[in-house]
Amino acid sequence: MARKKVRRRILRKATAAERKRHQKIREQIEREKPELIERGRRLKAEQVRLRQVLEALRAARLEMGITLSELAERTGIAKSNLSRLENAEDANPTVRTLSRYAEALGKELVISIESR
Repeated sequence: MARKKVRRRILRKATAAERKRHQKIREQIEREKPELIERGRRLKAEQVRLRQVLEALRAARLEMGITLSELAERTGIAKSNLSRLENAEDANPTVRTLSRYAEALGKELVISIESR
């Protein structure tokens, strides 16, 4: 039976230069943290709005009694892609894909820009 090699980690104290570099990195992270948190919140809000659009399209499809297979024929988008679009939490469709979906339901996708 072959012996298994065991990797051992050698711990050593950081040098003064390494400690200084690590401290600078920590300080940089602390300075950037508020901006990164805010950016994350904005991205999450965008994802929530996109999810609401997709849920509205799905609800309209179901209300009209249109199956995913029928929608696939109308849009030219594969049924599996439409299912993923409706169900995946991290779906990230293009505007063209959303437009094709909406048009297949007799709807129009409207995008607006508003001041914050």
